[in-house]
Amino acid sequence: MQKLKTPRAAEPNKSGCLKYGATVFCALGASIYLIIALTGYGLTNTSVRPLLFVLSGIMIAVIIIIWRPWSKKAAEHQISSEISPSDKMSEDLIPIQVPEDDRDESPVSYISNGRTTWRADGKELTDDDVAYLRQASYEKAHQYYENSPNPKFHRSFEENMAMGRFYAANEEYIRKLENDIWLPHLYDFNSLDEAILHAQKALISAQQLAEYCSKTSIGQQYFEDMWLHAHNSRYPDFSIIDKIKERYKDLTLNYEERKHDFTVHQKRQAFLQIADDEVLKVIQDNPAILQKDLHKQFDPNLKPTIGTAVSHLVKADKITRIKHGSTYELYPK
Repeated sequence: MQKLKTPRAAEPNKSGCLKYGATVFCALGASIYLIIALTGYGLTNTSVRPLLFVLSGIMIAVIIIIWRPWSKKAAEHQISSEISPSDKMSEDLIPIQVPEDDRDESPVSYISNGRTTWRADGKELTDDDVAYLRQASYEKAHQYYENSPNPKFHRSFEENMAMGRFYAANEEYIRKLENDIWLPHLYDFNSLDEAILHAQKALISAQQLAEYCSKTSIGQQYFEDMWLHAHNSRYPDFSIIDKIKERYKDLTLNYEERKHDFTVHQKRQAFLQIADDEVLKVIQDNPAILQKDLHKQFDPNLKPTIGTAVSHLVKADKITRIKHGSTYELYPK
């Protein structure tokens, strides 16, 4: 459980509140759109990438408009209203004063399971809590990208916009090749041979795309950011092209072994469709059978699926388990 400071209450008459909130919102939106457009993360249709670049540009333009002083007088008034003449600080460092009412309050604690966040004191999240958690999440993501070893997160705004224009100008050809380069899960294929053919086609398309993009420096940056500097929750910087090469090498050099693995996986997936009924039938025919011996009644390759079926039957209240040493006796109900 992480201790966080109490969210500051909204100050109703502060003129800059809306401006700062809009800036944070637009900055977050622009960052997300750029990242999705450049990495393709979560996209099933790559044709929407130009739209994402446009939306990102619009949000950046909104930020510029919000903070652009319309006249010298207006700019001077804005600065003077935010920083008093007695402040001995640079104009871009504005001290945040903690409201008097908040100084004696205990800090709020939050608990998160990775998907949902709630207050540790059991109270419902307030609007202030939500705003604070959103800001904390934005700052965490910003820190992640700022400190990431992945070079694509350190491109300048001009470079990102140039890559967006490069993609838009060559979208049809690029999209055709990129549709072949994605690396699905191995067991999404119907056979091992199909997986090998896909890897071959992906590597050929990757080579063609690399050669096409290498004609310009911006095109080269686009290819590198998209395919040589991917990232996920486990790896901050890796090459999708290298992953495809590794798969192709493994599948071809260890063909018989991988073919056996593929066959076993398909057998398990098929058995899972009837596993609950088959395991229940064995328990009904053998009351008090030990759970550790249950798998002996089936094909040895199906052993990992037996425990899953037992869990399903317990939750469905179709069997009873009684502790027996380090295992359980199983009885039908």
